[in-house]
Amino acid sequence: MDKEQIQSLLNNKVSSYMPEQAWDSTVSIVIAYNHNVYQFGSGVLFRIADDHFVVTAGHVIKEAHKLNKTLGITSANESFIALHGEWICSSEGQYGTDNDPFDVAVFNLSQLAVQRLVGKTFLCLNDIDFDLKSGNGVYTLFGYPAIWSEPSTGSSEKLQLRPFQYTTIAFSRDTTSFKEYQERFHLLLEAQLENSTTEKGSQATFEDLKGSSVPFPKELGGISGCSVWQIGDLDVPIDDWGQNQPKIVAVQTGVYHTSQAIKATKWIAVTTLIHGAFPKLRSAMDLWRP
Repeated sequence: MDKEQIQSLLNNKVSSYMPEQAWDSTVSIVIAYNHNVYQFGSGVLFRIADDHFVVTAGHVIKEAHKLNKTLGITSANESFIALHGEWICSSEGQYGTDNDPFDVAVFNLSQLAVQRLVGKTFLCLNDIDFDLKSGNGVYTLFGYPAIWSEPSTGSSEKLQLRPFQYTTIAFSRDTTSFKEYQERFHLLLEAQLENSTTEKGSQATFEDLKGSSVPFPKELGGISGCSVWQIGDLDVPIDDWGQNQPKIVAVQTGVYHTSQAIKATKWIAVTTLIHGAFPKLRSAMDLWRP
């Protein structure tokens, strides 16, 4: 089956297999500056036992700290929730690289912050798939591009966000030129619009809020840290996809614009980070089986 045939099938079928909890567990990572709030990244709500976390890309947090700005979270058109305290980030110099191969970060939310996230869903270990068995997976990203946001312009206004939902297939072309990519840790996705769909299953295009075409995936800044879900497998008849629950498999952490690819870090990096930083949760994590 060629990519054009795959696209036709996805356009007709994909919308009915979207996980209901995907957007309910997605938040925007924001920075505050002069009483204004700006879209900066995307995040995923995740819990283990009674501890609740925001998961995002490590570079989102590191860049915000360089700017010395207050960090927070918000869902679409909701109020700003400031996050005071320490983010736990993966570190550089692991597995033969000078950079951070994982590029993930987590923040342990207070109970007050959790209570303010009314209507939001925290994913649990049962929502995760740690073992990507097939190279023919179909994946959807859920995040908030900065190019589709409008910052608040005063304390009485709210940040305006437009959600980005993008369905595509696994990347299958040459990767030898890709820096900071390791197959063991990363998932690569196709970012060729002619072979991708919108959330409604139609042919994907990418424009700014004024309707002008912008480079894709180059202008996806702001979705870093968003969830990547496997919603199907092309080795399985599409009509049978509903027999398996969609699972979150990775966190989006980068793009290769020239090669039109999106990079994501597999979710095992997130749980490994939490396992190392929060000893009290290790028994709950070690007892869990996928």
